[in-house]
Amino acid sequence: MSVGVVGAGVIGLTSALKLLESGSELKTLTILSEQFPQDLPVNHSYTSPWAGAHFRPFPHRDSDYESDKRESQYTRITFDYFKSKPSYVLKEATVEFMKGIDWIEQPSAEYRRLGSGYNGETLNDFSQETRNVPDGVSFSYSYETWCLNAPVYLLFLYKEITRLCEERSVKLRIKRIRLEKLSDIRELYPDIDVVINASGRGLQWNGGFDPDCFLVRGQTLLLDVGDRHDKLPYAHCTITHQGKSGDWTFVIKRPAKNAGERATYILGGTKQPGDYRIMPRDEDTQALLARGKKLYPDLLEQYEIKNVNVGFRPLRKGGSRVEIEFAQIPIIHAYGLGGMGFEASVGVAYHVSQLYDSLKAKPKL
Repeated sequence: MSVGVVGAGVIGLTSALKLLESGSELKTLTILSEQFPQDLPVNHSYTSPWAGAHFRPFPHRDSDYESDKRESQYTRITFDYFKSKPSYVLKEATVEFMKGIDWIEQPSAEYRRLGSGYNGETLNDFSQETRNVPDGVSFSYSYETWCLNAPVYLLFLYKEITRLCEERSVKLRIKRIRLEKLSDIRELYPDIDVVINASGRGLQWNGGFDPDCFLVRGQTLLLDVGDRHDKLPYAHCTITHQGKSGDWTFVIKRPAKNAGERATYILGGTKQPGDYRIMPRDEDTQALLARGKKLYPDLLEQYEIKNVNVGFRPLRKGGSRVEIEFAQIPIIHAYGLGGMGFEASVGVAYHVSQLYDSLKAKPKL
């Protein structure tokens, strides 16, 4: 079997790694992407490296219950997968388990009733928070979560893919290319039997993108807090504040790659649908700092802005698409996760692997 993966973000790389881990009779693995984890500078259209990656659960909305339930399950599979890994693997991948806290000023009905997906049935250490809750917050709960260093984790995935291909004698082909349509793959690599479409916005067989997909601009700040990096409460706790005006303000640790190095912190963020400005916007930066100083004053007592990150989350109306489409060759779609890429990645990859296994039983393959 020869598989082509379109996209080298966290969904594409994790899906490729899962196929290798499951021993899926691969002979050739081809990854096609405009950019890869080791490439610098990072293109703004390459969303994954810009992420402040952590697990933040959500209650399933009545209006989108089925897609919310499916995506919530993806996040739990990812959580359990990380939990199953030995400590040395987690250290190399920069995954750290810690406490997560939500501060919500105007919670929805689903939050207030602790609906499906947001309660002690599926969350570890789920409890109400009453200490140090800011003024205006009417709802606060905590749970066990994790965070990771997005750029380093992507490199870890790439390295694992390379290692497993060598161990299992799978031919690995890396192609740096901006595809205009999925069908271009047939001309480039006629031997490919199955395509995994992890292109974010859902590149289509005959060109263009899934019309239900749209981009949400996110601007965040990467902060160096100096020698205080391991003494702040955020070294062991990630917090997300949802304001009644619609603002989201979060702090997420980026664990250090190596022992002796300093951790950094992501202060975010914006959620701006239909905003395609790739350059940082100063008013967004100033608004983030103002909210951060109010909510997380100890974080900003002394800091340096190492980078102003701008990325574009690929969201899809009605939820992500993870399913098979039959064109000239089968396509396994895996896109439209928005800002959930890292927390849903392993769950999506398991789903992709199941769909791939269902194709292997067909005589044509």
